[in-house]
Amino acid sequence: MPRRPGTASLARRIGARIRSLRVETGITQEKLAWNCNLAKPYLSQIEAGKRLPSLPALVALAKQLGVELADLILTEGKDPRFRFAEAARCGDWQSAIDALRELGFACTSRESRARSG
Repeated sequence: MPRRPGTASLARRIGARIRSLRVETGITQEKLAWNCNLAKPYLSQIEAGKRLPSLPALVALAKQLGVELADLILTEGKDPRFRFAEAARCGDWQSAIDALRELGFACTSRESRARSG
């Protein structure tokens, strides 16, 4: 059965995201695969963008990497939802606030609320 258009691109983006988070956490590919009950060659193909992971695999990977499932599939760096999730995960609150503003949320700092209240 032929792949749907865009599937290869999605597989590459998700694979790169998983690899980035794995490296950031300092876990080896072998240990991550073992902890997720996945074959190491399967994880290697996922990270290389050659395979699109199943939903159960994504759930297991997110849990082992300490992120929400959405953190694995929101892969577009230009999307303010991705920038918000990444900034919040890293504790970069100013960038998180900037992304929320771009999404149309009114964000005020504690200082301005204290002055007005």
